[in-house]
Amino acid sequence: MLSNTYDVVVIGAGPGGCVAARNLAREGYKVLLLEKRERVGYPVRCGEASTTLEDLQTYGPIDESCIESIINGLFIYGPDGVNIEVPKPGTGIMLNREKFDPWLAKLAEDDGAELVTAARAEFVGDVQGDSRMVRVVLGKGNGDGSVTETGTQEIFAKMVIAADGVESRIGRMVGLNCAQKPGCTCTGVDIQVEGILTKPDYLTFWQGHDFINDGYIWSFPKQKSNVTNFGAGFLVPKAGHANIYDVTMEWLNKLFPGAKVNKVVGGLVPVSSTLENYTLDRFALVGDAAHHTNPLTGGGIAAAMRAGRFCAETVHQGLCCADLSHNFLKAYEKRCYNHFGKGHDFQLKFRKFLLALNKPEQVDLYHVLQAFALSGYKKTAFLKTPLQTAKYLVKFAKFKG
Repeated sequence: MLSNTYDVVVIGAGPGGCVAARNLAREGYKVLLLEKRERVGYPVRCGEASTTLEDLQTYGPIDESCIESIINGLFIYGPDGVNIEVPKPGTGIMLNREKFDPWLAKLAEDDGAELVTAARAEFVGDVQGDSRMVRVVLGKGNGDGSVTETGTQEIFAKMVIAADGVESRIGRMVGLNCAQKPGCTCTGVDIQVEGILTKPDYLTFWQGHDFINDGYIWSFPKQKSNVTNFGAGFLVPKAGHANIYDVTMEWLNKLFPGAKVNKVVGGLVPVSSTLENYTLDRFALVGDAAHHTNPLTGGGIAAAMRAGRFCAETVHQGLCCADLSHNFLKAYEKRCYNHFGKGHDFQLKFRKFLLALNKPEQVDLYHVLQAFALSGYKKTAFLKTPLQTAKYLVKFAKFKG
């Protein structure tokens, strides 16, 4: 049985939820962290590439088993054979999410948060006095990923944080406009393949009219496990169009014939940029639920963790001054926007701009970007292609999407 009251209930034990729970528990609050699945971190629906190791370590001591590879660059196969290499030592890491997510949950527990798995938040009520009611369906894991329900309990919390993923059923329940819209949502499949398919310390992409224009194909090596996350994603297709699984398997067989598939996962990715509104009185969304994902790449681990930290800091301030109103919690939204939201807006515009170009225009733009990469990202490189650079800067400035 759970306690009847908590200072904060966090729904969802992904990276964003775990960071929020841990940071609030470290401030001495009574925090409940709910995970609907039997195991934290499973199943993994993610390419598993994320931020730099240095940034990751600001969230706590990270066990070495969670880190698969250090990423030292990107390689992009573009249209008409115009390829772009972006060498950048330490630009990111490949995670093992089956180990990383439980590790973050353990850090939260070690600092005082109460973690309960096989516990699904079924309902979040309106504000009553100084709290919201959360109805939790408790269960028991069956060892195969399924859960058998054992009972229901109503608890009360001064603050509810929903980090319940791309579906965000709880966010929609309380009245936030966080549903996934087809034109702003990618459907993706990630296939774990035996062995290293591409350069082991690079993330490799295929994008453009010769591949998948309204998305991309990826190859993300996990060196310790000697496997590769190979996948593809594109905007939710119209009825009658090829589904993402068939397209991904077709490209895997075309690019790496004979590749041995270990397992396949799939899901939705928000590519709409951050929601304008994702807080209410005594309520906030974090991570994919708030569309805290990069609209160009679909990556969301780093932004979710950062949002979890920002949310926890704002909630702590609100609890200290007895103000957890929507108006007060807007400070959390503003902080997220200033830190990564502005960048996400730019990336959304660039993605739409890139998709709107015909193949000859896209090839021209890739030539400009290729020269920039070859120069070591020096702005003077644009002087080598002044007409093309000026042309696309003007087109981008005028582009409305």
